[in-house]
Amino acid sequence: MTAPAGYQQIPVKTWYLKFEGGLPEISGNDSFLLEYWKKPSAADYLDLYKAVGSAWGWTGRLLKTRQELEAILNSSENEVWLFKVENETAGFFELVRSAGETELVYLGLKPEWIGQGLGQKLILSAIAVAGQNGEKVWLHTCERDHESALKAYLKAGFIIEKEIISLEYYPE
Repeated sequence: MTAPAGYQQIPVKTWYLKFEGGLPEISGNDSFLLEYWKKPSAADYLDLYKAVGSAWGWTGRLLKTRQELEAILNSSENEVWLFKVENETAGFFELVRSAGETELVYLGLKPEWIGQGLGQKLILSAIAVAGQNGEKVWLHTCERDHESALKAYLKAGFIIEKEIISLEYYPE
């Protein structure tokens, strides 16, 4: 496959992590709210996806056709959860559930909410929701993610299962 217009393939170190800790409890007294976003429109989803992921070169959903993205968002295995602070959407996480496991596919905060101590709350919230079925919870992150991402995932109870370097598409 040739690189889509505006993108280039570069080598990227990626870590695959598995959650090994105890499931966190999410208190109703916390300063945030989780809201299940049932079948978001592709346009609204992409607005949030870009707001959260553009600084980190997120391209996975941008390189999908509209039909492919709508199929993902409408799938019974896919869940998108909004992370709200002060009635504003501060970030989100996205899960894909399959037999025996749940992948934490995307997780992040909008830039204006970074640095306010919310990252760990978002991660722990995602773990609590993802782990509700008692099956394996895993994710992958890469060297192009926020500089604190890997450390934050390890602090939350994830362990590194493997590390690879692969060619990934990033904006030019």
